[in-house]
Amino acid sequence: MKHYLISGVAACLLGAASLGVSPVALAQQTTEPDLTDTLADPRNLPEALTAEKAPKDAQSRAEKDAETLRRIEKSLNSIKSMTAAFVQRAPDGTVAEGTLSLERPGKLRFDFGDDAPFLVVSNGNLLTFIDYDVKQVSRWPIKKTPLGILVDDEIRFDGSVEVPDIVYFAGLVKVPVIDPERQEYGYIVLIFEESSMELRSWEVIDAQGYTTRVALINPQYNVKIDEKAFTYKDPRPPKRGPRRH
Repeated sequence: MKHYLISGVAACLLGAASLGVSPVALAQQTTEPDLTDTLADPRNLPEALTAEKAPKDAQSRAEKDAETLRRIEKSLNSIKSMTAAFVQRAPDGTVAEGTLSLERPGKLRFDFGDDAPFLVVSNGNLLTFIDYDVKQVSRWPIKKTPLGILVDDEIRFDGSVEVPDIVYFAGLVKVPVIDPERQEYGYIVLIFEESSMELRSWEVIDAQGYTTRVALINPQYNVKIDEKAFTYKDPRPPKRGPRRH
């Protein structure tokens, strides 16, 4: 079980890149199903109607998506800090629970409880995975991971990221966010309550197509978080001189 839990955590951190599957192609698999054939066959409509309808529909959808992104930016940028319980489902279906602490810019902590042999912490610059069983520490720049969008100083859906297709369903909004310069790290799909644009959960898809899902429970916003939450006890044998983290 531990192997799969760690695999799920690692997917959140970095994503596997060994197969080099395109994140854009994977994101396109999350688009809404085409119900055109079920509801009405456009071949039965007059040519003038079909020619006129497509551009109008495309323009309307583009305007809706742009407004959705503006609302999401406003919602996320209003959150300077957050604590929440979370439930994580790894690619094999294994479930883990814990608590999340987040402080922008750059700081995160995924705490899986005292019995868990691992911890995930970002100190503002580096996202660190600590495995206490094997006394190993792995680090990545937080901005290079799919989670970086959540802790940016200013969250913007501009030219630096791609949003290939927004999906609306059951009162929720799914927003895939891809960094075109770091596709080898995978990408993240943010899921919001459409009425309030409150972040409910996210999915991290690695380059192999494996998905790790994280759902937030009872989030508390703009709360004071002890700076110690973004530090950790280094399990590695001491070396000469102090080890900073």
